[in-house]
Amino acid sequence: MPGMTTRLIPPALGLASVAAVVLICVLSLVPGNERPHTGAPGQVEHFIAYALTGAVLTVRLRSRRTAIMLGLVVLAAVCETGQIWVPGRTAQVVDFLASSAGAVTGTLLAGAALVRWPTLGRPA
Repeated sequence: MPGMTTRLIPPALGLASVAAVVLICVLSLVPGNERPHTGAPGQVEHFIAYALTGAVLTVRLRSRRTAIMLGLVVLAAVCETGQIWVPGRTAQVVDFLASSAGAVTGTLLAGAALVRWPTLGRPA
């Protein structure tokens, strides 16, 4: 049933967006030796994680792009600052900048996709 699948997309996007934010927080605040690594440079990991989160949140919350960008930038600052007290982690401005750039990029790209495809992520 195609209709059933498309009706599940918005709730799934909501869950995915919450999971992404929680995952970013958890992975930002675990000790360095316990954090999984993709093999990519740290700033690339930051950029991609925040870009994907910004994109998913934007598709789900559509009209709140500015709030999403600002919220993710604040989250990046809080998570980065929190690393000061985590063994094996350091707070770095470059990581904050990579996270913030990812949040802005993901949000803007998803916003542009919504202009082009207004029904993206909505039930049919």
